[in-house]
Amino acid sequence: MLNILSKLSLKPYIVAKLIALFFTTSFFAQTIIPPINNFYVQDYKGGNQNWGIDSGDGYIYVANNEGLLEFDGVNWHLYKLPHGTIIRSVKVVGDKIYTGSYEEFGYWERLANGDLSYTSLSSSLDPKELDTQAIWEIYNLKDAVIFKSFAALFIYKNGGIKVIKPGYILMASNVIDDHFYVHGVGNGLLELENNKLVLLQDTEQLAETRVQAIIPLHDKMLIGTAHDGCYEYANKKLSRWQGSFNELLKENQLNTLSYTHGFLFAGTIKNGVYRYDPKAKNYINLNVKNGLQNNTVLASYSNDSMLWLALDNGISAIPINFYAYYLNPYKEDIGAVYDVLEYKDAVYVATNTGIYKIHNNAISFIEGSQDHTWSLTLVNDQIICGHNSGTYEIINDKLYLLDKKNGGYVFKPLQDRSNTYIQGNYSGLTLYKKILNKWEVSTIVGINFPVKNIIFEKPHVAWVLHANKGIFRIFFTDDYKKVFKIEPQYNKEFHNIYRLKLFSIDKNIAFYDQYQWYAYNSLEDRIEPFESLNRILGRDRNAVLMNKFSDEMLVFKKPDNSIFIRKNLKDSVSQFLVPKKYYDNKLVRGEGDQKAVVANDSVVYIALYNDVLAVNTKRINVSPVNIPKIDRIYTNGILQDLSSKITVRRRDTLNIEVYVPFQSNNSIEYSLDDRHWSQTDGKITLINLSHGLNELLLRSYLTVDKRSEINKLEIYVKPPWYLGIWGLVLALTVVLIIFYLITVVNKYVLIKHKNYLEDQYRHQQEIHRKEEALINEKKINELLKKQHEIELNSKTKELANTAMEMTKKDELLDTIKGELQLFKKEIINKPKFDKLLQTINKNINTSKDWEVFESNFNEIHDSFFKSLIKKHEHLTPKDLKLCAYLKMNLSTKEIAPLLGISHRGVEIHRYRLRKKLDLDTEQNLNEYLMKIS
Repeated sequence: MLNILSKLSLKPYIVAKLIALFFTTSFFAQTIIPPINNFYVQDYKGGNQNWGIDSGDGYIYVANNEGLLEFDGVNWHLYKLPHGTIIRSVKVVGDKIYTGSYEEFGYWERLANGDLSYTSLSSSLDPKELDTQAIWEIYNLKDAVIFKSFAALFIYKNGGIKVIKPGYILMASNVIDDHFYVHGVGNGLLELENNKLVLLQDTEQLAETRVQAIIPLHDKMLIGTAHDGCYEYANKKLSRWQGSFNELLKENQLNTLSYTHGFLFAGTIKNGVYRYDPKAKNYINLNVKNGLQNNTVLASYSNDSMLWLALDNGISAIPINFYAYYLNPYKEDIGAVYDVLEYKDAVYVATNTGIYKIHNNAISFIEGSQDHTWSLTLVNDQIICGHNSGTYEIINDKLYLLDKKNGGYVFKPLQDRSNTYIQGNYSGLTLYKKILNKWEVSTIVGINFPVKNIIFEKPHVAWVLHANKGIFRIFFTDDYKKVFKIEPQYNKEFHNIYRLKLFSIDKNIAFYDQYQWYAYNSLEDRIEPFESLNRILGRDRNAVLMNKFSDEMLVFKKPDNSIFIRKNLKDSVSQFLVPKKYYDNKLVRGEGDQKAVVANDSVVYIALYNDVLAVNTKRINVSPVNIPKIDRIYTNGILQDLSSKITVRRRDTLNIEVYVPFQSNNSIEYSLDDRHWSQTDGKITLINLSHGLNELLLRSYLTVDKRSEINKLEIYVKPPWYLGIWGLVLALTVVLIIFYLITVVNKYVLIKHKNYLEDQYRHQQEIHRKEEALINEKKINELLKKQHEIELNSKTKELANTAMEMTKKDELLDTIKGELQLFKKEIINKPKFDKLLQTINKNINTSKDWEVFESNFNEIHDSFFKSLIKKHEHLTPKDLKLCAYLKMNLSTKEIAPLLGISHRGVEIHRYRLRKKLDLDTEQNLNEYLMKIS
């Protein structure tokens, strides 16, 4: 059995105001389908099926297969029964949340930490009283709470439970004007009187009918059945409810009924929910085709702002007082939207697939408009279309070609020419002039690059936006048929010319480069920051304007894709943030860019992918701005009691969950100093707060000047332990230790310094000693060198003298030998004479004498001959002798007799020796030989 809504008590003026707004909002005589908020299993993390729904203290409570769901507008929490059974019904009465389940019913109460705690009421009953029964509905009747199963009523009052078992099946029930009514199968409609069920007159015909809902409707009672439509009961008479809508309910299996804000809502098993207007006799249907996530409605509930539906798979919420809605609720595949135009009783939408007309919730395609359509402009009550294949005029929803130039981005009138327009397109600029209802089209020469936008600075001087290369200032001839000058130098002022935008804002030529706004200073002929606009936008100065025309309401998009609307650029004007849920992941990205179109003084269209979001700014102020509440507080992941003041340590991580009673358009912000406010999605994390008292300030807002009162949470951060008595003791101890350590360290440093100085002195002394030793050693070496040179010179002279003596000896022996040869014939004793000559010959210039000389020479000059022969293998013994004499620094005069040649012969020999040694003319022979050791 299903949970049925009880009668709502709303103040008359609120009801009247909301009736005028809810669903009846008409746009060009068409019914607007509201945006639907769908909550899926992955959102609330419970079971698929939801059986009942109610609210209290800003929370929504849902009876779910997995347990009790609680929603604060941001966070979902799931609470399970002790035995984990399915919860079939829920009802909020005062500060208690009553729930019914299989063989179980009771209530939940909120703990100090914000969690819910369950108390069983049925545990006090004999188990036989609830055997195999489930509680499907719960009602509040005066000071009693009634739990209804198919077989019994359990009336909880004054701490006791009264059980009523009529003996037949109980179906739909409700409390109306402090009377409890229930349908009894096999009987009819019954009323509870003095703990007894009494049959109402003339309701027997409902005995075998499956009644699903009983609600009040004006001065009557409306009774809804599953397959037989609705009945009315008034003045003790039952009659069938008349009208075609009743027949529709029969076809779709009615399951729930509620009446609020002047409309009847019928939830069905097969086709979602119907909203029926009893006065106008018309209805709309919300189902999976236009946004509802599931067609089976198991229960419904409404408050001042939302109609909630508990579905067979998921939960949906439909705003009553909504200011944003979609023009394509049936999700026709229209593609990426690039422009929107209101015309007569319809809306025309330009997309990447063509042009669509929306009229009375029906979407039709304009034949022949296939392909990218960039712009739609209303000119003299006719639509001019900038299309990928050319420019067209739309008359009676038919296209008529005006020009074949591709890609009309923008179409603007010339202020100093009547009926004359200029278009920016793929090829450049085109001039349009209408004469006698006919268009004259001509290409403006002198410019041949794609132009996405054009803004006139003054007649004949304009700024154009290249599709990829930034902005250019151009100059026209008087007839506008030619561009005779193009100035490209202004692009150097921007950070990014590839994403540059061009606008006219408050009579300024304005530019946006993804970082901030700039304006053209005509007096100094330069681009400079748009200081007034940047100041007004403040931290939103990096937001880009989405409007096609900026002399109206202004729609901005931030880099994070959030969108806000301003009425104008006055400092005090309200700034309204459009909730992201309406357009997140739906904005068109790419060549067409995001566009917004201001339809009138209240309605703004925002181009989306496959849809158009309409925002009615006049309705924004109708929504209440509620004070944010604190739902949960966690310290280091541990749930804490809710209080207006909490105590933490500085190093603790504080996680706070906040919410406002579910509203479609309230945002929450927080601050710690009342100066710097930050937006939050409902979850705040605070760490490293300064010790002492901190205040967390919370408020919700709809616009900059429409904010709620502030909710405060005092957070006392304990001072660190070192600021307490133990910290003082420790500090004093540390000071004493430091003082002691300083004394010890100073003493140690002094001793170490003294040792250092001593070491330095010893080191210097050692260095001095070594230096003196080196000096002495150097002197000794010099003396030894001099002595060696003296000895060498002496030996050399001695060797030279020896050589001279050897030469003189040979000369003497030669002389004696010659003299003896003269007396040879006279000598009688020939043998002795020959022996004497032989002895003389042995002592004349023998090789042995030379070997002795060579040995003595090498002894003096360190193997001179070996080194010389190694370098010059071809030297003769005579050459070696000359080299030795030259090495001994002997003069030519001294060498001649040693070699037995003339002075001239020595010079010739020296010349030949130079040749053998490969010496050039500049190289000295003696010096060369002196270097050989």
